[in-house]
Amino acid sequence: MFVVLAPGEAVPADAALQPEPLDLDDLPAPRPAARAPRAVIADALRAALQATVGRKLDRSNRGTRLAVELARADFKLKPAEWLLMTAGVSAMVGLVAAVRFGSLIAFPFGMAGAYAASRVLLKIRQTKRRKRFDDQLAPTLLAVSNGLKAGYALGQALDLAGKNAAEPMASELSRAVREVQLGIPIGEALSRMVVRNQSEDLRLVMTAVQIHAQVGGNLAQILDNIEYTIRERIRIKGEIKTLTSQARASGWILIILPFALAGLMTAVAPTYFNPMLNEGPGRIMLGVAGLMLLGGYAVIRRIVNVKV
Repeated sequence: MFVVLAPGEAVPADAALQPEPLDLDDLPAPRPAARAPRAVIADALRAALQATVGRKLDRSNRGTRLAVELARADFKLKPAEWLLMTAGVSAMVGLVAAVRFGSLIAFPFGMAGAYAASRVLLKIRQTKRRKRFDDQLAPTLLAVSNGLKAGYALGQALDLAGKNAAEPMASELSRAVREVQLGIPIGEALSRMVVRNQSEDLRLVMTAVQIHAQVGGNLAQILDNIEYTIRERIRIKGEIKTLTSQARASGWILIILPFALAGLMTAVAPTYFNPMLNEGPGRIMLGVAGLMLLGGYAVIRRIVNVKV
């Protein structure tokens, strides 16, 4: 860069070395990365398939039931997304099973196993979420009762309790409050919450609120009584779990011990179980033994599952 000076004008220190200021607005905007045609086509096909399946599910009761089940499991997925994902994973597992065993007969069995595993995963997530919800119900009722005693309306008390609660109680209460703000009666909003969470304790609260809306009364005192009942039920369940711990441990030992003993015998004598695995009568005996193990475990679980 050249600097032209008039006669007699002094040169500032390092003036010629200082670059001109760069205006960021004059820079061209970065171009978005070009996507491969295959990725664009795959996304378009996926969106079209998801829209088609979603429209069919919206017109049937299965889509509604599946949406409720996903909400109970705390999965942030649409019914069409879950159904397509399950179908894709099941097809992949079926192909792997067919390649592994070298027979197309294994394909439907692999798909059925993957679909059953997805249902088991859904049930496990639902059970865990319902347990967390039931554990949070008693403190939430106490907070709602205190809000009513402080002069708040029931909707305001629910909103305040939801802001101070943890998940999943916070999202459930905020959803109920939004439904009430949209004009749905609070009893119906609680009824929908009962359907989503399958909580018998919450059903007591819903019944109490509906009766209070018809005949009146001290709702705060009613909620205090329900909260005390729930706390006592939780305490009794804990005592029953302690008393039946030995029987539940026996059930687990009943399942684990045969497999542990079989592994030990295989390590000591590798050919010991060859007749049981390679011959027809041995396989029949193993199948009968497995059914008897499952039956014994089911009987023990039935005995220790005490309803409170």
